[in-house]
Amino acid sequence: MKPIAHNLTEEQGSVVEHDLISPAKVIAVAGAGKTTTLIARIEYLLAQGVDPSQIGVFMFNKSAQVEFSERLNKRLRGAGYLRSPTVTTFHAFGMQLCRRLEQQSWLPSSKLLTDDFSMIKMLREAMQRLVRKGEQKIAIQDEKDWLEDLLLFVDQVKASDQDAQTVFEALDWSAERQFFPALYDELERLRKRNNVRFFADLISDPYELVKTLPESELVRIRGLVPAFQHLLIDEFQDINPCQYELLKCLYPTPCQWMIVGDVQQCIYEWRGASPTIMQTQFDEDFASVVPFSLSTSFRFGHSIGLMASSIISENDPNAVVIGAGERTRVSFARSPKTGKALLGELKAWVDEGRVLSDTAVLVRLYSDMVPVQLALMHKAVPYQLHGDSPLLENRQIRMLMAYLAVIAGGLETPDVFFHRDDIEYLLTTPSLGASMAQRKTLIQQAKQSPHLLPQMIESLADATEGWRAKKLYERADWLRGLTVFRTDPAQGLTQTLEKLGIYRYFDSTSSKDIQTQEKMATCEAFLAYVKGVGADAKSLLEQLASLNERQADDHHGVHLMTIHKSKGLEFDQVLLSGLQEGRFPYYDEDLSAVDKQAASNLASERRLFYVAITRAKKKLVILETPTDDEHKRMKQGDIPRAAVKSLSLSRFVFEAQPYAVSQICDAWQGEEHGTAIASEKGTVFQRYLQAVSPSPSLVFRHRVEAHNGLQSGDKVRHDKYGQGVIVRQEKGDKPMIVVDFGDLGLKRFNLKHTQLIKLSSRA
Repeated sequence: MKPIAHNLTEEQGSVVEHDLISPAKVIAVAGAGKTTTLIARIEYLLAQGVDPSQIGVFMFNKSAQVEFSERLNKRLRGAGYLRSPTVTTFHAFGMQLCRRLEQQSWLPSSKLLTDDFSMIKMLREAMQRLVRKGEQKIAIQDEKDWLEDLLLFVDQVKASDQDAQTVFEALDWSAERQFFPALYDELERLRKRNNVRFFADLISDPYELVKTLPESELVRIRGLVPAFQHLLIDEFQDINPCQYELLKCLYPTPCQWMIVGDVQQCIYEWRGASPTIMQTQFDEDFASVVPFSLSTSFRFGHSIGLMASSIISENDPNAVVIGAGERTRVSFARSPKTGKALLGELKAWVDEGRVLSDTAVLVRLYSDMVPVQLALMHKAVPYQLHGDSPLLENRQIRMLMAYLAVIAGGLETPDVFFHRDDIEYLLTTPSLGASMAQRKTLIQQAKQSPHLLPQMIESLADATEGWRAKKLYERADWLRGLTVFRTDPAQGLTQTLEKLGIYRYFDSTSSKDIQTQEKMATCEAFLAYVKGVGADAKSLLEQLASLNERQADDHHGVHLMTIHKSKGLEFDQVLLSGLQEGRFPYYDEDLSAVDKQAASNLASERRLFYVAITRAKKKLVILETPTDDEHKRMKQGDIPRAAVKSLSLSRFVFEAQPYAVSQICDAWQGEEHGTAIASEKGTVFQRYLQAVSPSPSLVFRHRVEAHNGLQSGDKVRHDKYGQGVIVRQEKGDKPMIVVDFGDLGLKRFNLKHTQLIKLSSRA
């Protein structure tokens, strides 16, 4: 691409020099130089005579706002401008708006509470009020089992433009959480009575006000906010309905909006972000939106660009991500054991003269971080944990360590407990089923006299009847006898999980299946470590305590984080762990071919994978070792479109087409490729090659197995569902065909037992 002013690419230059009237939507891939482009756009507006006070730049977090402001101010000072536009976060904008609305008596004066404890304290009070009112939907559970979900639910309602009950129904949570909408409404009554606000209310309170006002009143409200004539909103794919609708009310046309983001990087739907706002709604709400594309990334080379394009084309057939950085190496693990593979990759990296702090290990689920942390702790490799609690603060692991302490004789010798408070887990996981007051008393007594714990449980059983009493007596006996497993703690923990029904308890107290599976997987990962060490219970606890003391947050160590936490970051080396089908993408049963919500969930998971691989600059390592069958399928360029029993590797790895990408990159390096490259994504790769100059001239092929002459794209008719279009065919023991019937959705048929009449061939 030919550079223009300020060393911008032609794509960036088109965005910068866009007119001052039409709304604009800029699709920017990962590493495309968004900040550089936005700063140049602001400089362009100032050069056209726009006053700085008329430009508002919105960011989603404080760190991004600070970094952008520093770069903007430096650039503008160098260009001779004395004043800069306003760069704000949504929360800062909301805080200023709330204060002005209070001053004008539009909103009651309220105190802003920023600590989590204040929210939790008010939630507890709201819960007590509900109980006193006789709310029937509240299940008797320990607070720790539902509190985290409730805090998330509160944020989701605040982010929405719908009521609590509607939001709850859309989440499809378990019946155990049915009291959430009522508790939310009670919390809101309490919050408003006490005249307080939390962070989310800085946007939701003004929106609740303005959404009901007539235009004549809205004009008065608009007089209280900065008179922006140009809005530039970064990371727009992460906007939620409440933020969007509030800004629409306050800054209608003729204010010019320029939104920048990438729908394929929307990974925060679980906290209220709505990708459809950028995808379709913005174009519907604003007339004559001008689309722009920043398709070139300067972070990574062609290998990641090709893989990213291949993956994300499953969500958007026209998407392309051009890698214009230095070549990025891509490889698989050299050992089937995660810990050993990880340590081997880190050693090779250091041997190259690199530093550990240039490496990040990314996981989809927390349980995948357990073997990683244990391996690093065991070998004293320094690491930095981002966003999650340290390993030995995880609730499931601390629960297992509590039972491990009982195995080691902790009821008689409490000093062996990792922490004295861990005794609480013996009474709460699983819950004893007593009242909250009874549980609190038992916990206090147990911490003071652990040796009396079995008797305390028996006393509770004496006052209970039937099946529950029987289970309590069995639990007391089990705790007394656990020391028999002193020399085989892995067996003791395994039988405890089964005997006490802890996994069933996880299932009954989790809002979604993924939470249940995560808790179970975390336990299994810890059990694998216990088995691998092979020490007695007391020695194992001492070893874990020693490793915990030795491991400090080291700013020179490896970065460990979930993929969600990695958004906006980049690393020279990225190691991806936990890429197993069924875990990433996560599903209990793969219904993506026949269920719209399941298909949407799969697309969301794919976006997360796309974000993960595009964090890598110089090296990407997939910490998995493909089987012979998986190697064969990848070499053939196949992509499994549904769960295949013989495959354990994530379908996303197949969608990335690593073997085809490797051959394309080899050709770029001058290696001859006389034969066609096997790949199902030949069309995507050809589009990529055509967008880059110079590029190798290559031929692609892929085996096509059609049934009765039917192919993807053909129009067909079904006796029951009517006319549709073939989306794809799935190979395997039972060949299947997937047809899109429009409003009736996708339907999946067995080719041998379905009569489809071909109406016309694909174009």
